[in-house]
Amino acid sequence: MRVRFTSIAWAGALSLLLSCSSQPLDDGATLGGASGTGGHSPTAGAGSGAPSACSGALRQSLSLIDQVSTGAVSVISDTGAERTLYIDASVGGINGQDKSPWVYVSLASGQAVAVTDIDALSSTAWDLAFKRFVVRTNGGDSGPGQGGAIRIALPWAKVDASTLGQQTLPKETWFDADCNLNVDQNMELITTFTGWSQYDEALHVLNATPDVVYITAAADGSLYKVAILDYYSTPSGAHGSVAGHYKVQVAPLQ
Repeated sequence: MRVRFTSIAWAGALSLLLSCSSQPLDDGATLGGASGTGGHSPTAGAGSGAPSACSGALRQSLSLIDQVSTGAVSVISDTGAERTLYIDASVGGINGQDKSPWVYVSLASGQAVAVTDIDALSSTAWDLAFKRFVVRTNGGDSGPGQGGAIRIALPWAKVDASTLGQQTLPKETWFDADCNLNVDQNMELITTFTGWSQYDEALHVLNATPDVVYITAAADGSLYKVAILDYYSTPSGAHGSVAGHYKVQVAPLQ
């Protein structure tokens, strides 16, 4: 079974539902990730190498391409402790995305990581991967790292290390024991970053959910806070008109 990331209506509806949560710290099970005590994945765990038991299903489901993405990644602003990134994950639009690789990003450098989709399965050089409206971390079923993320319904300035407490970050847990992909009603992959957007039914666009931050573990386990600010950004950070162009705020979790 191959999952095509072609419809944003359900993703937006799910995001809107999640944004109504009264809990600042969302449960991993709500987002389709495993929190360390819930969820099941027959693949290799974080830090133990590339996913193995379901690697065939993974490659087919994610339409992995043995090429390095040409999508631009650049730093819009940098204050030292905090960066704002521009990431072009439009990958040829809806009709061309199955023929285009993911865009891989390092949170430490704010730069693109030049790995193919195939090499990324065994690489800890990248932390986040982007393709159209889907964002995934380097951990669990997604990669060999210690990555994961949890959605925080709080403004950026109010999220710090104390926000997480003793909570374990959910991992990317996508498969059942028979290597069937866990997807939503529209056959879209649910990742630990699900909920970053809201779908505007009148304008048919994705808007970043306000006051939502993701506490995110990089592949090496380092913690960051990440907020998606725009899905139609230009390289200067201004709002544009082309989907798949992210404006992302990143800072180490302190």
